[in-house]
Amino acid sequence: MRLALLLMALIGLASASQHSSTADATWAAVGKLEDGTSPYCGGGTIPMPEWVGQVDGQVDIKGNTLTFASTSRIPNHSFTVDLKALQSDGSGKVVGKDAKNREFYVTFAPGSGARPFQLTYSYSACRRVYTPKT
Repeated sequence: MRLALLLMALIGLASASQHSSTADATWAAVGKLEDGTSPYCGGGTIPMPEWVGQVDGQVDIKGNTLTFASTSRIPNHSFTVDLKALQSDGSGKVVGKDAKNREFYVTFAPGSGARPFQLTYSYSACRRVYTPKT
């Protein structure tokens, strides 16, 4: 009986260590088009003026959820993504869906807390980099 409980505890610890965990954090961030201000986003074919401007806002991480709340005049820049797919070092790519049910991707380098991340859409070559305001 004790051996069975010990094995169950070890299996539980092993499976828990495979999932990333994120510490709660909040920071002001700014998002800008990665390759300048081209509305064609580095060779894309669809003009997207909503990508041209800078996006200011706040990043909130609570548990495994990241929310970016835009404070900019440009509409449709707020989003929420589930961070469970990140690696244990905080790196990886997570998938979200916008209000029109289109997939977008948020990519993180290793780390935790306030750090840059990139957002791309499945339908566009545009890439916006969000960095902490200093």
